[in-house]
Formats: sequence, C-alpha cells, structure tokens
Amino acid sequence: MNRLTKGCTAACAVFAANGYTGPAWAQPGDAEAAPAIEISGNIGLVSDYRYRGLSLSDRDPAIQGGIDITHESGLFVGTWASSIADYGGSNVELDLYGGYGGQAAGIDYSVSALAYVYPGGHGVDYFELKGTAAKTFGPATVDLELSWVPDQKHYRGDNVYVRAGAELAIPDTPLTLSAHAGRESSDFIKKWDWEASAAYSFDKLTAKLSYVDSDYGGADEAGRLGRATLVASLVAAF
Repeated sequence: MNRLTKGCTAACAVFAANGYTGPAWAQPGDAEAAPAIEISGNIGLVSDYRYRGLSLSDRDPAIQGGIDITHESGLFVGTWASSIADYGGSNVELDLYGGYGGQAAGIDYSVSALAYVYPGGHGVDYFELKGTAAKTFGPATVDLELSWVPDQKHYRGDNVYVRAGAELAIPDTPLTLSAHAGRESSDFIKKWDWEASAAYSFDKLTAKLSYVDSDYGGADEAGRLGRATLVASLVAAF
C-alpha cells in the first residue's frame, strides 16, 4: 500500500465500530445510578478493512478490536487496533484517542483527538482532530462528522473529511439499516465515498453486511482499493 493511498484514508473506525454515544446520565426515579466510570470493548472480523471507502487490508480479511473507558462527566479515552496491509514496514494499526462527549439542545456531540500509530513502521505515525454531532428522531438518527489532519511531521498538507449519515432501527426487531456519504479533500486527493449497511444484533454479537464504494482512482492500480465491494463483519461486544 503506497503512501498516497494510506495518507488520505487515516484508518480508524473509532466511532463506527467503537462509537461513543455520550455518557449514560441517570434519570430521576432510576433504581440505580449509572457507574461513574464504564469500560467496554469489542473484537471482530471483517472480510475487508474499509475506511472512507478504501481498503486498508489490500482487500483481504482483518481482525480488529478495541477498549473504551468513559466517565460520567463526558470524558472518554480508548484504543482500537486492526491488522492491515504493509504500511511503512508495519502490519498493525493502533489508534489512541480521547475526548469529550455530551448533549446540547437535543444534539449528541463529541470532540476528540486521535493518534494513528503503526508499530514497527517508519515515518508514518500522525494525529487527527474530529468532531461529531447526531440527532435522534424516534427510531432514526442522523449524524455529521468533520475530521481534520493538520500539516505535521509525517503528514504534509491538510486533509479534511466531511461525512453525513443516517441510521434506522427497525422497531421490534434486531435489525438496523444505515447509510452515509463522505467527501475527502487535500492537496493530493479529492474523492467521494459512500456506504449502505444492514446490521443484525443478537445478544452481544452483531453481524453486518455493507456495500462500500468510492470514486477514487489512484495511480499504480491503487484505484482497485476503492472499487465497489460487499463487506461482511462479525463483532462481539463485552
């Protein structure tokens, strides 16, 4: 995987796979208040590690997992990792992040900083800033994301990613439908990506099937990493 491909698709499914939705505030009349600190995690398999439309596993399966710690104040920290195709001498992506989430005027929001670390890699680690906002209407939720990679030692030039999505929980079923579209722009890439998914949850397992595509057409056959595909995943939460 070349630098152009990886540099414009910082691989972190933090809020997609390990999504922080804000603290669980206790309500009047609750039999028991939520604990001040909550720890959660997940581990899963995907048929192709896609992020922002592009494959970071060279269209091969990947194993992934993460742990999140949230405080009732809204502060959170976490880590998430995935196997990847060779990138700068590394075959592992390790994401470290922290931030704050809350609610204002009925809108759930979060702001966070993320460090992308590639153990054993050379000159490829970098950081990103991210903001999210979501609004729920009955069984449906709409969300927006804005991510920014500023110019830094291992990442030359700014990269901005804007994403809009929607999710619909089918009432009285374990089925959830979702879709999103995103626009990535920097000095070396301008592309769209889009995805439509169906997820089925049972107990602590979630099976998901997604159609993923983009209009990316990179050099040296890198464009194949953004071609349309179906991605299957199975994730266990704990």
